[in-house]
Amino acid sequence: MLRRINKLLANRWFPICFRIITFLAFLGLVIIGFSAYTSDEAFLRRLSRTNLTTSFIWRLWWPLIILSAIFFGRVWCMVCPVEMVTTFFSKIGFKCKRPRWILSGWGITLFYTIIVILGVTIFEIDRNPKYTTLYLLTILGVSVLVGLIFEKNTFCRYFCPVGYVLDIFSKMAVWGWRVKSSSVCYSCSDKSCINDKYLYQLNYKSCGVDLIPAEISSNNNCLLCAGCLKTCKTYQTSNNSLRPNPAIRKIGFANDLLQIKHFNIAEWFFLFFLSGHLIDEITEFRLISNTCSFFIPQNISDYLSIHTAFGEDLIAAAYLFFILPVILWILPYCLISLSRMRISLGDYLKYFSQIFIPIIVTLFVGLIIFEVATKIPYYKYIVHDVRGIETIQAILNGQIAVKRLPTWSQWAFSLLLLLTTIIGIVISFKVIRQLVLKLKIQKNKQLLYSLPIIFVLIFFVDVLMFRCF
Repeated sequence: MLRRINKLLANRWFPICFRIITFLAFLGLVIIGFSAYTSDEAFLRRLSRTNLTTSFIWRLWWPLIILSAIFFGRVWCMVCPVEMVTTFFSKIGFKCKRPRWILSGWGITLFYTIIVILGVTIFEIDRNPKYTTLYLLTILGVSVLVGLIFEKNTFCRYFCPVGYVLDIFSKMAVWGWRVKSSSVCYSCSDKSCINDKYLYQLNYKSCGVDLIPAEISSNNNCLLCAGCLKTCKTYQTSNNSLRPNPAIRKIGFANDLLQIKHFNIAEWFFLFFLSGHLIDEITEFRLISNTCSFFIPQNISDYLSIHTAFGEDLIAAAYLFFILPVILWILPYCLISLSRMRISLGDYLKYFSQIFIPIIVTLFVGLIIFEVATKIPYYKYIVHDVRGIETIQAILNGQIAVKRLPTWSQWAFSLLLLLTTIIGIVISFKVIRQLVLKLKIQKNKQLLYSLPIIFVLIFFVDVLMFRCF
């Protein structure tokens, strides 16, 4: 199978033709999103389920790119139209050198934080087709601007808010982009895969995200564009039967994660904010909502007499993305410190925080299945009414009765979430084993195996705390 995939990637029409198709689809979603505007808040909440733009972006595209990353790495980047757009504008732009703050990775973290806190949490862009469209255009506009100013493919490597998400999930991937033989690369005289002469081509091109194929050892940054494969095959100064050398290869499940490569601070803060996003998403489970209402029938915001919509949203965002993640990430470190393991906070953030990545990934998998399944009753109406307005009007007038999922499905989804969590804990144990070997930990190393369970317990306490806000 891999041989056929790599043969496909070597073709001149791939992936550029798919990027053109996805770009046309992008434009179609923009048009549909703008054509379905209404100021009625109650109507909007229903419309988000039947409008093609919101349903596709948030209920299909977003879940599917995460699932695909778990198996294939950043495979979405292979067909993403934004990569094609930003590459084109970088070709005609100023090609400025990137400052240190961009190279540090903070650009992605800040961009993602703004989108999630202001966009998703406060303005609820996932519930409004017009706002979703503005989000899409913002991504496109920033990619054009970054492309015009900076050299190479700066947007995809250092600004794309989806980039770090795919980096985290691709750590679990079974396949990755690697060279078949490092010796072939080291003996190569033309270095076509990193030659500046091919840097700004749209298809047969050298790497635009600062990677050297022979040195790729993780799925973190490779866009799977197959440009280096094509240049390796085409622009040879001498014939070599072993070229093209780069290809998709089987690397083994969670190989990247088990290598225990340290995080930089920008990556860890991204994971920090992502955990807040996960806490928010998990409250969609009706069983969890009912449990919270049973324990605390009145919300904390009522006790604090916060009644303005913006004030509630602002305080909720601070609570969700700062206070609760601090509790989630720092408490395990406090337990380690009490055991006198003598682990610095810096090492904990760079190395030990990776113990919890499998749990975050598997929780997202459970949520994805829940999100897609609960919207199935609406999919057939979207095919006939892409704007979704007529469908909602028919539902409100009683002309259409949308079938609700049976009550037992909530319990089934909760059991699924429990199962995925257990799987995440098991994978975390493997990470701990590698971590102990890498850092040569001897004293109290058994305590580390309790951290995944403690993390899960704190996480669901955070969920209860947020739901009761």
